[in-house]
Order: sequence, then C-alpha cells, then structure tokens
Amino acid sequence: MQSNSTSPDSEELDAVLLARVRDGRRDALQQLHQRHAASVYALARYILRDDGQAEELTQEIFLTVWNKAELYQESKAHFRTWLLSITRNRAIDQLRQRHRRIQADVSLDDNTLAQNCDPATQTQDSQRELHLLLRHLPAEQRSVIELSYFQGYTHEEIAAALDVPLGTVKSRVLLGIKKLRAMLREE
Repeated sequence: MQSNSTSPDSEELDAVLLARVRDGRRDALQQLHQRHAASVYALARYILRDDGQAEELTQEIFLTVWNKAELYQESKAHFRTWLLSITRNRAIDQLRQRHRRIQADVSLDDNTLAQNCDPATQTQDSQRELHLLLRHLPAEQRSVIELSYFQGYTHEEIAAALDVPLGTVKSRVLLGIKKLRAMLREE
C-alpha cells in the first residue's frame, strides 16, 4: 500500500487521480482506494466500533467519491482531509441513527424506566446544556472538543484526522474549554 501522507507530491497525485475519477476512470478510483481506504476504515472503525459497519461505510465513502467527485474543492481542503471529514460525518450520522432506534425501542410505560429516570434525566439535562453551550464556540474549537470528549479521540488522532498540527489541536481544546468555563460562570 502506498503512503497516506499529505506531502505536496501526494497531494498532487490525489488531485490527478481525482480529475481522472471525474472523467469516469475507474482505475483512478481504485488507486485512490488503495491510497486512502485504510485511513477511512480506521476512522470509521474507531467511531462506529464495529468492523462490518466500518467496512460498509468505507465502500460508501468511495462510492460517494465516484458519484460526487465534482463537489471536492481543492482550495478548501486537502483531498485526504475532505475524505476523512465525509467519513467522520457519515459515521456520526450512523451512530445517531443507531441511538434513535434504541430510544424508539424503549417503552415509556416501563416501570423500571420510571424508577431509574431521575439520575439519567439529570445527566441528560447536563449534557443537553453542554451541547447548547458548545454551539457558541467557534467551529474549530467545538469540533476538537466533540472529537476528544464525546467521541473519545486522542489529540494525536484528531490532528491526523483533521490534518492539523498537534499543537493546534491542543490549543483549540484549551481555548474552547476556557470559553465554556466562562459561559458556565455567567449563568
């Protein structure tokens, strides 16, 4: 397998391959798959915690590249960053759908649910409040905090997934937490 680095040569190769994908060249898609499938799978597996779902999502991501290659804008992000962003968003969507299905299976008439509701409700209220406060943070700070604290990523993994330096991730987390603390003091 070839390197997944984002060196200038690697970025140029991705750009050439993507242009060929736009022209309907399946061999170019296969090459992009060979170059990036391991990273896409690893991120999907990390978020979903399920090998089968991660494999399916990896295939869906490359199908998206095939069908929507024209949506990629080189001026906004490296191809790898765009690819991993799509992967992250789709994996999180799958988690949300899974959570909704579980919620729908719970009966509101269940006595045991009613007996155990108070602590869970307090925790859910706190989480809801935190998510509302997160909306007031800049997108860069919000995303690294969500990846770190809600998705369980390490700072190193976040830096690799977002294609930013490790120090940038740590700074964004620190600034975001400081802003959240300030918002909590204001209430």
